[in-house]
Amino acid sequence: MTKFTAAIAALVPLGPLAVSALVLASGSGAVDAVRTDPVRTPEVIDVTPPVSDPSIASTIPTYLDVASPVSPPVVSGPEDESSEVAPNDPQVDIRSSSITDPFAPISSPDVGDYCASGLDAADISDFFSQPIGSFQGADYQRAFRLSDDRVLWTFQDAFVSGTLVHNVGMVQSGRCFTLLNDGARSWLLGDLTSHMQQWQWILGGGTDAQGTQLHLYVVQMNETGSSYLSRTRPSALRRVVLDTSTLDVIDVIEESIREGRLYGWSVTSDASYTYLYSHCYQQFGYDTMFGFGDCVADVHLARVPLGEFDADREYWDGIAWNADSATATPVVSASFVGSGNNPAQISYDGTRFVLVQKRDDWWGPTVDFGVADDPQGPFVHVESVDEPLGCDRSECNTYFASWVPWNDSNGDHIWSIGHNRWDGSETHDHLADYRPTFLAISI
Repeated sequence: MTKFTAAIAALVPLGPLAVSALVLASGSGAVDAVRTDPVRTPEVIDVTPPVSDPSIASTIPTYLDVASPVSPPVVSGPEDESSEVAPNDPQVDIRSSSITDPFAPISSPDVGDYCASGLDAADISDFFSQPIGSFQGADYQRAFRLSDDRVLWTFQDAFVSGTLVHNVGMVQSGRCFTLLNDGARSWLLGDLTSHMQQWQWILGGGTDAQGTQLHLYVVQMNETGSSYLSRTRPSALRRVVLDTSTLDVIDVIEESIREGRLYGWSVTSDASYTYLYSHCYQQFGYDTMFGFGDCVADVHLARVPLGEFDADREYWDGIAWNADSATATPVVSASFVGSGNNPAQISYDGTRFVLVQKRDDWWGPTVDFGVADDPQGPFVHVESVDEPLGCDRSECNTYFASWVPWNDSNGDHIWSIGHNRWDGSETHDHLADYRPTFLAISI
């Protein structure tokens, strides 16, 4: 949640940060928690404003402490009295059209703890603008359509019951949502988590060909600096296999990080193959102007036969597919809209491969869209829209745009974007600014 102030701090030679990283007890079953000390008054430093928008004020408070837990607001009860999601109710005939139309309307029944008024972009945006039970706010929203037409939502850093946790799962059936976290702790791989020192962030994923398993790619991040997100490094990549009916973990498989690339950052499938797009995810504490690694502009591509995640991969080398990952050539690079950081999310919509991304990640002022006939591109830039800020840009920011796996009632694609404040120490007091919003676009 404090991603932007960590990046800002990297712009100037501060030396050792005044506050050391917060590290809580690790071990199996360890609960994520946040510091209970009083919040430090933010220090003000001079920084160079983001290159894409020189109008931002040159003094931005830098985050140096972790906020105290906050009490969750009182929320209204569920619209549906059932608190259990019934994924394979024999009374309900769910035949997902998503096999042939990945953005078809959702057909699963309205079952869950909390329900939206509808499934258009405005409805979902309004739903996530409020606390959802103990879920108060989060970033890096991703949605995975399951074979029974439910949707699994995952988030990275989130506030649950006033506690900062590193990943969240939420299942959607019809218009209704149920949180999967067992209390205020990370949903996946909590036994490998040491709060703010070593944690697990969920990336992309997809189902096998039979629709019985969901494979999620999860990156382990380690903090090697003196405070959270000051010098963060990806250290491991795992594939967590879930039963699509129960969403129980079946297996955890160690994956290789090839040439520093995290294949599985974005995952999509057509009728023949499953495609694994990469991003190096080097965000904070690197020796560049904005603190991210030199590799963040390039997206590479691997493929396996449809849903066969254990199969040998082929990599796109610019001309053909081959088995040598070292020959992989970027399918998205800085040449796409001139962005120096391309956290692209790419989905197959039944006829084309559609791309959405926030230009320059947290620094840029626009969201860009591209289309391609083939998974490897070339991606043609078709639209740019201004970032939908939650408040003045000197205080608020947006990042990580992603697709929602169904179209709105007009047939337009729905996309989402994450929000936060430049001053991460204020996030706990402004949780309304730490929730995704949703919009629709015709491309």
